[in-house]
Amino acid sequence: MQGTKKKAGKRRIVWNRLLPILLTPIVILVAINKLPDAFHLRKSIDDVPVSELTAKEVRALRRYNNEYHLEVARAKGIDRPFKNHKEFLDDKYTYIIRYGLREMSDTKYYEVPALTYSMPYLKKEASDFLEELGRRFFKTLKEMDVQEYRFQLSSILRTEADQHGLRKNNINATQNKTSHYFGLSFDIAQTCFYPQGESEPIYSYRLRNVLLRTLIEMQDEGRCYVILETQTKCIHVTVR
Repeated sequence: MQGTKKKAGKRRIVWNRLLPILLTPIVILVAINKLPDAFHLRKSIDDVPVSELTAKEVRALRRYNNEYHLEVARAKGIDRPFKNHKEFLDDKYTYIIRYGLREMSDTKYYEVPALTYSMPYLKKEASDFLEELGRRFFKTLKEMDVQEYRFQLSSILRTEADQHGLRKNNINATQNKTSHYFGLSFDIAQTCFYPQGESEPIYSYRLRNVLLRTLIEMQDEGRCYVILETQTKCIHVTVR
């Protein structure tokens, strides 16, 4: 019995010594396969042709007007608008818990600049949507052999005071009638994108068209409504 245990122990020792030797070629092969990605420099968007939006794509971006956005935001979002930033910030954590809000900040996919007429908060559903949008956008860029670019959020959760102030400068801002009140809508700057690792943006209609095609795809899946706003140079999105 004791001899059997000794033999088993010897076999374990031998196996433990052999295992690293057997695994080493596999590890080397995996590393070699990853080397091209590690050292390959993808192209700038300026070096890759991107087609203009088709008539069908333009129609898709006009299909759902603000009434559609407002209807779904009222039904599924925050139950009432905040009067001003102070009302929200005075009891911020209560509202975050009550409405399932997330504070938005820069990620690998998008930038959140200092906001003038809104606050950086969205419901969890909209925050999760943005992450998926970013992943799909990056995947498309990789398939094009184009380097990664982050898009920029330009307006998020608005208060009634925000909307009132915005009306002075934005002809698209309707008085007391915006889906931005309810935590499911956000605007993306149309042509402002940040190359990975850089803090200065570039301005690109090619990147805009790639991002818009991703949004149209998600709209067709029933995930969101999208409007391309020509006057304000933003993409208005409401998560369904």
